[in-house]
Amino acid sequence: MNNDLGHHTPDDEGARRRGVRAVDRALDVLCAFSAAHPRFQLTELAKAAGVPKTSTHRIAVSLVERGFLRQDEDGAYALGSRLLELGSLVSATAPLAHLTRGVAEELARTTGETVLVAEVDWRDRTLVITARGESPNAGEGLSPVGRRSVLANGGISRAILSGLPAKEAESLIPHLKLARRTPSSITDPARFLREVEACRNRGHAIEIEEYIPGIAAVAVPVLVAGRPVGAIAICGPTARLPRRRLHGLAAQIHQLLARIPAPPAPARALPEG
Repeated sequence: MNNDLGHHTPDDEGARRRGVRAVDRALDVLCAFSAAHPRFQLTELAKAAGVPKTSTHRIAVSLVERGFLRQDEDGAYALGSRLLELGSLVSATAPLAHLTRGVAEELARTTGETVLVAEVDWRDRTLVITARGESPNAGEGLSPVGRRSVLANGGISRAILSGLPAKEAESLIPHLKLARRTPSSITDPARFLREVEACRNRGHAIEIEEYIPGIAAVAVPVLVAGRPVGAIAICGPTARLPRRRLHGLAAQIHQLLARIPAPPAPARALPEG
């Protein structure tokens, strides 16, 4: 109970810490799910979340009751439909969504290729696919909406990094994991930095079989108040997307973005130099 001066007693402080810990544990349980692990039995979920099994069970029951988790007939837990509702609100209110609303669908219709919109989260240097324009010619293996990956050496990452000031990108690149996904992947930080600088000069990134074998892409950074918040990419088989066509598709993306008024700058933290 608070005293007359409005100060908190030790009991109040202890209750507050317990409440924060409970929230942290619930978030750990939710964040244990991923594209690689969409379902867990209780023991598996507790291990993945790093939360004691008894606590995980209590949290899971509450999350199921509120629709954030569901429990299948075999007892396994999966993410619930309530998250879809909240996720749609995030997509609808983000600055990136304002700038790209309808762009993915229009580009997919006019180009006949798959279009991806990716938002960057600078806190953990990850990307999440927030929109996808479907094409009748869509290639297999292209990222679905909601897929999260680390900021790395693909064309989308390169485009986003090119939107940063040169010194900022230079300081960030050594901390990225430049994995060899294909024989064409760029894994040398110095070479990757040169590619980012080239992207900055021309305004877009070109990727040919660097992330997925047989797939080429062009990506354009999306800026808000002069800072990159994501990118738009057009992807498809290399046979349909030679380098010359990729440059032409970049011009189409720029033209569409130029017609959209800029939203207010985002409030979340951006990378530090």
